[in-house]
Amino acid sequence: MDTKDVLSKILTEISAQVSSINEEQLSQFKNAIIAAKHIFLAGTGRSGLMIGAFANRLMHLGLNVSLITEISKPKANVGDLLILGSSSGETKSLIAYANQAKALGVKIILFTTNGNSSLAKLADNIVAIPIKVLELNQPMGSTFEQLSLLTYDSIVYSLMTELQQTPELMKNRHANIE
Repeated sequence: MDTKDVLSKILTEISAQVSSINEEQLSQFKNAIIAAKHIFLAGTGRSGLMIGAFANRLMHLGLNVSLITEISKPKANVGDLLILGSSSGETKSLIAYANQAKALGVKIILFTTNGNSSLAKLADNIVAIPIKVLELNQPMGSTFEQLSLLTYDSIVYSLMTELQQTPELMKNRHANIE
């Protein structure tokens, strides 16, 4: 199969998943972001890379964000938000972060394919990203990771309007030592 054919099939498969995402869950997620004093984010592996990209865009929106793995992250407090990305919802390190956050009164939102997971039980809200394989069987969660990144970017775009941010304002927050 040609690479462009595979790309086309991947895009078709991702597009087919969109109707399964719950708009109310996305709305609750956006409201939690807007209300949060500070936003902490965590994921592992490729899901961690996707959530790292999301953290970067939230910073470009002018929000206070930190990846849990950053040594320079501030102390967590009531009124803060922890966003976790985990397809399985069973990642041990993320469960530990969620338990710590819960004990501190930090709100937790989970992006996952598994709404019945250990992490889902700890979360205040979830955004379920159900994955139904249509034709391709991409390896090791690729469809979840791809759809997560696109969903995160869609949330950022929606938040731009609500937070009165323009691409120019966001670009002014872009790193200038690279």
